[in-house]
Amino acid sequence: MLCRALEDTGVAGRPTEYFLDGDPATFPPGWTFWEGGMFSKPGMSRREFLDHVYTLGTTPNGVFGAKLAWNNVPWVLKRLSVVERFAGLDRNEAFHALFPGLHVVQLVRSDRVAQAVSWARAAQDGVWVVSDAEPARPMAEPSYSYELIFNLERLIAQGETGWLQLCEELDVIPLRVVYEDLANADTYEEIVSDVLRHLGLDPSQVAVRAPRTQRQADGINQTWCDRYRADKGSA
Repeated sequence: MLCRALEDTGVAGRPTEYFLDGDPATFPPGWTFWEGGMFSKPGMSRREFLDHVYTLGTTPNGVFGAKLAWNNVPWVLKRLSVVERFAGLDRNEAFHALFPGLHVVQLVRSDRVAQAVSWARAAQDGVWVVSDAEPARPMAEPSYSYELIFNLERLIAQGETGWLQLCEELDVIPLRVVYEDLANADTYEEIVSDVLRHLGLDPSQVAVRAPRTQRQADGINQTWCDRYRADKGSA
């Protein structure tokens, strides 16, 4: 939701998961990443892929945006290490080289259980985004798994702490955005404007459009949340 909101301003980059990465065993069969992935072109080298991504993710005013999950970070650093201009750099140096003039927006959710449940469900049915132009087309029937939700809740908590520690290492102060505020129609525009200001942009010069992304949580999500909390309480 936030990435699309920023893209729709036309001045805050085109943030998406260009650097999505991880253990192939945790992704659906056939998924590929970086120069072998969806944002690349045939025959691109890793260096060419990075240059291509900067073009894709940059708005005419020169702002580049990307979405990066905490669990992707080690994989990103590993891939960067074989590119000449990143070779020998530590984590701090690599991040600043990859993202010059870095600004960090940390999106968190107050209800981590609900976040873990949404993640668990999407990981099974393949429905990550729903909009008027992208109706839900589940690829499989999701099933409740206490272990999966527990592990994802733990990963979410680790990610929140990890990003704060990394930002301190990078000497960058992140802007913390709460998902529930972003998803609230009464505060949506205010939150997007706060992000623009954090990026050094003037929100008064930008029209904030209505969100394209639709919330997906339904009765199944609530049932899983209730069941998980009960199971966790009795564990």
